[in-house]
Amino acid sequence: MFSFGAGRARLIPAGGGQPVELGVVQSASLELKVDLKELRGPYRYPICVADGKGTASGKINFAQFWPQTLAAITGGTLASKAQHAIVGEIGTIPLVTTYTYTLAQGATLVAGSEVIGVIDATGNPVFYSRGTAGTEASSSVVGQAGGIYSISSVGVLTFVAADAGLKVIASYQYAPTTDINSNTVSLAQVGMNTATTFQLTLIGVASKNAYTNQAQQFLVQLNACIAPSLKMDFKLDDFTYVDLDFQAYCDASGNLGSLYMVNSGGVAAAA
Repeated sequence: MFSFGAGRARLIPAGGGQPVELGVVQSASLELKVDLKELRGPYRYPICVADGKGTASGKINFAQFWPQTLAAITGGTLASKAQHAIVGEIGTIPLVTTYTYTLAQGATLVAGSEVIGVIDATGNPVFYSRGTAGTEASSSVVGQAGGIYSISSVGVLTFVAADAGLKVIASYQYAPTTDINSNTVSLAQVGMNTATTFQLTLIGVASKNAYTNQAQQFLVQLNACIAPSLKMDFKLDDFTYVDLDFQAYCDASGNLGSLYMVNSGGVAAAA
């Protein structure tokens, strides 16, 4: 038979449940490998070869992922709601004597997450340090090492008169109280030998038997897998891709998995 394209991949978490998809698969590989033990005499080639330990492992590169996918792979705890991020919020320090600016999502600010900068009189951004109320200072003051702001628990930034009228650039995280269609996967410290296991299925793209014109499909099912590595690549001008390494082992029944070939052509096995 022929198989074309990267196909699809899905896994079922340990203990069963709803399968989760590894979305927009770019590539997938499976390697079945055994160690060979050679018996040699005084000549070039071995006189006997025996197979030893074996492994079944591979890699899947995919581009679309869901909270359920990451939770199933990592063993993390899945919960509703999530922290959001605002990058590059721009405001103005008022000319009135309070000299305060309130972050747009300051009411649910994640404490300590803010990065604050001020565009100085020359048009350059200067990053300010957080201080306590009463210690605020402007970066424009001669002898001042850097600007200082203070912040309240609800995201009110306080500056000094020397910064009045200047632009503020803020990046921070916040956690809205009403948060629909958002999730958090929490990763906690665990003991060794507690990694999450899952069943993995690779589904080849349906094609046609070149001789009979019947629809073909190739599926690989591995009954018990563990993921030694999960890697995410963040790039300047590209999508984020996820690399999942997996290794399969025999399930409780002693079975590694199955290779399913639909309308493969050729001579069928005897019933």
